[in-house]
Amino acid sequence: MGDADHMSNEITGNTAKEKSLDSTHIRSIVVLAMFSFVFLGTEFFYDNRAAEVVDARKVLLYQSVILLASVVGVFMYALIQKKAGDNIAKKVLIASNFVGVFALAGIMFGDESIILLYGIVFFIIWGMTGCCTYHAVAGAYTDRKHLTVTVGISYAAGLFLQYINYNVIGSMTIRLVVFILAVVVIVTIFMVYSDTAYAPEKIEDAEQSAGSKSIAFAFVIVILLMTFIFSELDNIVTLVHAEGGADIGQWPRLFLAISGIAAGLLFDIKDQRFMNQMMYCVTVLSVIAMLVIEFGGAFLIGLIVFYLAAGFFVVYFTTGFINVSYTMKWQSFWAGAGRAINNIGAGIVGVISYVIVKTPGIMAMSVTVILLLVFISIAVFVLESLQKKRYRQYDEEKVMRSSESLSERTEMDFERFADMHGLTGREREVLQKLLISDESIQKIADELYISRASLYRHISSMNEKTGTKSRLGLIQYYYSWHEE
Repeated sequence: MGDADHMSNEITGNTAKEKSLDSTHIRSIVVLAMFSFVFLGTEFFYDNRAAEVVDARKVLLYQSVILLASVVGVFMYALIQKKAGDNIAKKVLIASNFVGVFALAGIMFGDESIILLYGIVFFIIWGMTGCCTYHAVAGAYTDRKHLTVTVGISYAAGLFLQYINYNVIGSMTIRLVVFILAVVVIVTIFMVYSDTAYAPEKIEDAEQSAGSKSIAFAFVIVILLMTFIFSELDNIVTLVHAEGGADIGQWPRLFLAISGIAAGLLFDIKDQRFMNQMMYCVTVLSVIAMLVIEFGGAFLIGLIVFYLAAGFFVVYFTTGFINVSYTMKWQSFWAGAGRAINNIGAGIVGVISYVIVKTPGIMAMSVTVILLLVFISIAVFVLESLQKKRYRQYDEEKVMRSSESLSERTEMDFERFADMHGLTGREREVLQKLLISDESIQKIADELYISRASLYRHISSMNEKTGTKSRLGLIQYYYSWHEE
């Protein structure tokens, strides 16, 4: 999302911060990649385990329930962080992840009667972990520079790890151990590092204006509507997989990683200002893919298009809500709201699909999808209109900050020049006037309230100190020294 309000938080010339950017950003990529790997990997892991004990339709219901459970976790962490502070919230999170490890084991070895309960417990905890992760990443990117690239690379890395975990490792038990090790990595990072990258409360507060609320609300609507479309495609894929029609753990899933990287690079163009338009075009492609599948087209082609589009969508909602968080008071919640809103939409679609025993006809589903696309078009238009106002404000602020910065640098250069050549206070005043005035010597002398002879003496003195021979020579020397 291209909300530009938080850009005013940039601090020019903050050398200490710049030195810490590399390590901070690397840790951000690692923790976000580990979170993506565990969340997506355990969701797939859970679907596989559920398919062993319940029928395909119940797998869809169970998946929807655990996604909604993760939303509860986002709210829980954000509320604890808001009421008790970041340190207490992290301690609760770290302790909860120990419980999460046992819940993972329960998913692995549990039967039908308890596998749903273990799934709910784990994904509540992992929703909390996700909220903390996104908030931490927000703290490392208050300047928004290359945020989309980091999100895209992290997402791709997480998917690549998932691919290896399911295609290189054959044992379910070893896969479980790998997930636990990834959890340990994230918890260790949160325990060891307490700098600005993982201390979200240090993000500079911004006033929660009516404009910020409007943008946030419009973005929630856009993400929900897009989620309905992507979730419907995902449900089709999940049902085919659960019924044994296709193994989606194989190579098509790599398209998600490719699209994540591509989205990160493309969304980064022009400070993310074309994100909405790009995502809209990708959504249209996903609708076409859905219609192809519904009308009996090649499932594999639809699957590839879905994965390519889904990667863009993840980078879009993750980056967008991190951007929203900079202008909202409850920053910890809004930073993690992307995954929460997406999971709410996915959960709603899944539950509806389960409740409706008889699958709607192709024509009914097609009309629904087209109507959703119409609503998305309207919502994206509203969002884009709201953001254009923010962009204008940001551009004006950027020009103003640039002018102020240039003025400060020019003044510093002048003082260095004067100090280096030993100019007196009066000589500095004379030189400043000479640099900005094309008037005659008499006119300049009058403006300085000194005589013509006194002005000549000051110029002569500066000529001697700078090795120049005239007023023009002095000015030319100053600018040549300034350029050096």
